[in-house]
Amino acid sequence: MMRKLPQWELTLIVLTLAAGAWSAYLSPYYLSFDQIAESTRHFVFPGILAIGLAVVVILGEIDISLASTLAFGAVLFSKFSAFGVPIWIATPLAIAACAALGALNGVLVARLALPSLAVTLGTMGAFRGLAFILGSETGYTDFDDSYLYVGSEQAFGSVPISFILFLVVALAVGVLMSRTVFGRRCYAIGLNKEASWAAGIDVARIKIQAYTLAGALAGVAALVWIGQYGSARGDNADGAILFVVTAVVLGGLDINGGRGGIFGVVLALFLLGTMRNGMGLANVAGPTQTIVLGALLIVGVLRPILFRGVARGYRFAFSRPAVASN
Repeated sequence: MMRKLPQWELTLIVLTLAAGAWSAYLSPYYLSFDQIAESTRHFVFPGILAIGLAVVVILGEIDISLASTLAFGAVLFSKFSAFGVPIWIATPLAIAACAALGALNGVLVARLALPSLAVTLGTMGAFRGLAFILGSETGYTDFDDSYLYVGSEQAFGSVPISFILFLVVALAVGVLMSRTVFGRRCYAIGLNKEASWAAGIDVARIKIQAYTLAGALAGVAALVWIGQYGSARGDNADGAILFVVTAVVLGGLDINGGRGGIFGVVLALFLLGTMRNGMGLANVAGPTQTIVLGALLIVGVLRPILFRGVARGYRFAFSRPAVASN
């Protein structure tokens, strides 16, 4: 039997279709398969970051350093390319290095019991500074073609390989969170950390593993970045965290942890990508697009309150006892 879609996920599907219709109204160039397929490139790297962040948020924590971890990974890829390291060797090494940065966040949060917002705010600056030290402000653009393949090539005609990679990552993490012991423990910790600890769950270890996974996915996003933009420098993905957090919150994840799923985040990314594509084709200014993202982030945060208010109003309207007639 198929699982019934939650109300918010259905809402996201309807909103995405409405955004597509709105985009088609704004621009006559929108309704083209090649154009829509090409536009998916613009949310792939933040989408992979959002999937990693979702795992951390399910635990009731946050990681705003992921964009800086991506920048570090991109610069590391540039060093490997400059030294002629084959891509099949460079990729696991760069992902492992980014995973190590994520693990550092996890240790600081889980073992030292430091607030995750403060920790990742600090490492956001530290990791980006590390990227600048490792690379340079001028950046690196002389990548070997093999390094650019994932982020620049297409399959099935006009579908970006990076988008296929995003779908594979989303499916894998979705299965991890919904079908494995690790995923169930993440949700349990997010709902009640103390009860999970009393039940014998190693809360600190699970949190470190979640942060490590998020860091590793930032390394994957770095590979997509260099293929898409063909350059690496310390300020890569600067400012992307707003889009990433918006996708996670708008996707239905409770910022307090324990609720929501990866599928909702994917739907939110489709919605955000559709809106950004439409606004771009209609030449909507960048600051206006940022305002729209900020507004959607607020809507995502207020979503539980709005839904409770609607449900309360529905019960009030339809559960009042009928007045007996004479």
